[in-house]
Amino acid sequence: MFPELKQTVESHLPARRKKTPSGWISFNAPCCVNQGESADTRQRGGVIYPGDGSINYHCFNCGFKANYTPGRYLNTRFRKLLGWLNVSSSIIGKLSMQAIALSQEVNPEQKKLDDEIKFDTIRLPTDAEPIRTNPYLIERGIIDVPHTLYEAPRSMKDRVIMPIKWQGKLIGYVARAMTDISPKYFAQVQPGTLFNLDNQHWSRKFVILVEGIFDAIQIDGVAILGSEIAHKQKLQIDALNRKVIVVPDRDRAGTKLIDQVSEWGWSVSMPPWEPNIKDVNDAVIKYGKILTIQAILKYTHDSKAKIKVNEKLWL
Repeated sequence: MFPELKQTVESHLPARRKKTPSGWISFNAPCCVNQGESADTRQRGGVIYPGDGSINYHCFNCGFKANYTPGRYLNTRFRKLLGWLNVSSSIIGKLSMQAIALSQEVNPEQKKLDDEIKFDTIRLPTDAEPIRTNPYLIERGIIDVPHTLYEAPRSMKDRVIMPIKWQGKLIGYVARAMTDISPKYFAQVQPGTLFNLDNQHWSRKFVILVEGIFDAIQIDGVAILGSEIAHKQKLQIDALNRKVIVVPDRDRAGTKLIDQVSEWGWSVSMPPWEPNIKDVNDAVIKYGKILTIQAILKYTHDSKAKIKVNEKLWL
């Protein structure tokens, strides 16, 4: 049980509230205006305590939901809810730390997960300078970069440096050649690393996995940095607790990835793009970001049988 969290929620609920026969505590929802909707004036927000230590919030106006389950961390949605209820950031931080400690007592598997997913913090080259774009990126179709990329004109001349972060900390980077220099890639990457995992928005119901960093940048997906998913990567992806859609490259290595993830019950998308479109980055250059994402979602397959049939057409 986590009585401190329940007490914090109750003490920060609006004074004007009512309890329904079914156990919901109803009040004007604080989430609506923060979600870009009109302010709730009809007490459409509700909190309920099912009795097992969990806390559920549901707004029947804008549809926002948040919950806490004993043995789990305070997720992003619940932390946002606390903030909207005017709980101070210091208290939210303390509650988050308490939830972590409690999760390791209640849920030994969570502690095992924490022990397995650890990365060392590193630094970029000392001469690294942030860039927004350059002729090479424009040629690759990357015009509006949502990430901070770097160049290191002395230590890594003619390379674009793409940082990799985990929980806000720099844990690696990939430096891609912008000319014909060799090697094409220079990487300082720890085993189990994923690119752009940190930036997956809490409100999304799915995550799109791709092989390469440029693919991920184009559609704000997650790059596995290869054509095979390691155990440590799978743990991080599963921890997102959402639908996983894999878009493999259009080559033989991509078929190995398809076989791997279909065994886990993950979805696979293989849009009927023109034969010269070999990956997501190519698709965005040809069709644009919006149409590419729409095609990925439209041609997502969940059953192993459908994935197998479409795999042959994909190549």
